[in-house]
Amino acid sequence: MTTNKIRPVILAGGSGTRLWPISREAFPKQFCRIADQPSLFQQTLDRLRDLDRFDEPVIVTNERHASTVNSQLSEMEMNACMVICEPVGRDTTAAILLATELCASNDDHLMMIMPSDHTIEDIPAFTSAVDAAQEIAELDKCIVTFGIRPTHPETGFGYLQAGQPIINTRGFLIDRFLEKPDRSYAEKLIQDPHVYWNAGIFMFERSIVEDEALRHAKEILSGVRESIVTGEWRQKTFYPGATVFSSVPAISFDYAIMENTHRAAVIPTEPKWSDLGSWGAVWDQGDRDGYGNLVSGNVYCRETENSVAISDGPVIGVCGLEDVVVVANRDAVLVTSRNDPQGVKKLVDSMKTLSPNIVESHAGEDRPWGRFDSIDRGASHQVKRIRVDAGGRLSLQYHHHRAEHWIVVTGTATVTVGETVKELNPSEQIYIPQGAVHRLENFTTKPVEIIEVQYGSYLGEDDIVRVEDVYGRDSTDEPLSAKKDAA
Repeated sequence: MTTNKIRPVILAGGSGTRLWPISREAFPKQFCRIADQPSLFQQTLDRLRDLDRFDEPVIVTNERHASTVNSQLSEMEMNACMVICEPVGRDTTAAILLATELCASNDDHLMMIMPSDHTIEDIPAFTSAVDAAQEIAELDKCIVTFGIRPTHPETGFGYLQAGQPIINTRGFLIDRFLEKPDRSYAEKLIQDPHVYWNAGIFMFERSIVEDEALRHAKEILSGVRESIVTGEWRQKTFYPGATVFSSVPAISFDYAIMENTHRAAVIPTEPKWSDLGSWGAVWDQGDRDGYGNLVSGNVYCRETENSVAISDGPVIGVCGLEDVVVVANRDAVLVTSRNDPQGVKKLVDSMKTLSPNIVESHAGEDRPWGRFDSIDRGASHQVKRIRVDAGGRLSLQYHHHRAEHWIVVTGTATVTVGETVKELNPSEQIYIPQGAVHRLENFTTKPVEIIEVQYGSYLGEDDIVRVEDVYGRDSTDEPLSAKKDAA
């Protein structure tokens, strides 16, 4: 057993929609709370609480998700983490190299790359695999991936084949990587005791990956380094130079490095792992009732078996069905077969043309201070319900394109408009002219809720110009390109 600590790098920049309608491009599955559980991002961080084994993690995400990352870190009292905010996603090679280059003060620092949207139930088995991978990474100078013993012929995963054993370890060198197979090939693969699912978890010394990137991904490494030179730190958050980083080739770490290096190794493990890539996988991992149903929220089931029924909005009733998925958001409902793992992705792809907004974002979002939900929207108006948690403070801000009207529903709100600061109680209201600097705060121990009515020519979230913000967010809420897309 080695004694050096491991620096975890959490990849949290994906925008998957296989768990639509809960997961959206602007709020992907790693940040979602499914069936009243902590988010997958938070569960990933929770596996790293052993301070004798792990250093403080580094988070790599997209800048559009920075607010969500900071909010969920704050809930876990992990505000001091380094966060790297990519201006655009350029796949996992660029994301990993950003982290390795920004942690370059120790050339032999041991790093572990972890996706943020997977579940691992057997923590002792995971910890045992971490220790075994650490030994191989340090002593044999390998890039070690975690191989999951297949339990069924999954067509949505990549596979790998183990080769020669590494002496005095549990690991093997990797013979080859296998693309996502069709059903018949997957059925053959899982019969081979040397074939594993590729979990996308990697362990290596920083300097080893730097050497391999110089050999096999020199253009990506060069672009990443230049984007760091042109980037900037804002407290503990780093923003790479957007122009340079946007031109970096988008290639996965598997393709760019692992399939080309002679240092690739695998640690077989069975930690009850899942990538939660479908509603069927959620059902597999979830707590089911006596009828085999995974139920959460305002749901009533009758004569229904082996199904998923989740609502965080309207009441849903499911009757006389088997092996179905019914998921209701405040603004969308999904009904599908539990046994069609790729069907939701195909559905969402077809929806992007006709209803892009419903694929892109929710009608509401969590924020560091609380939450907002859009109740109604027209060409020049929007109505929101806003909840500010105890001690929460919106940024001191103004808008170029809209005016607002606030009506307090519950609690006592402290409102700033220009030079005026006043307390508002339920049924009291205030008008905020376009361009006026304003803020909503809650200095009480109970939540404050208001109804906000917006009026203006443009109502996008990027028309928030922050003058001051206690949560360290950027001066605007979204990249400026979002406004152009929405206009």
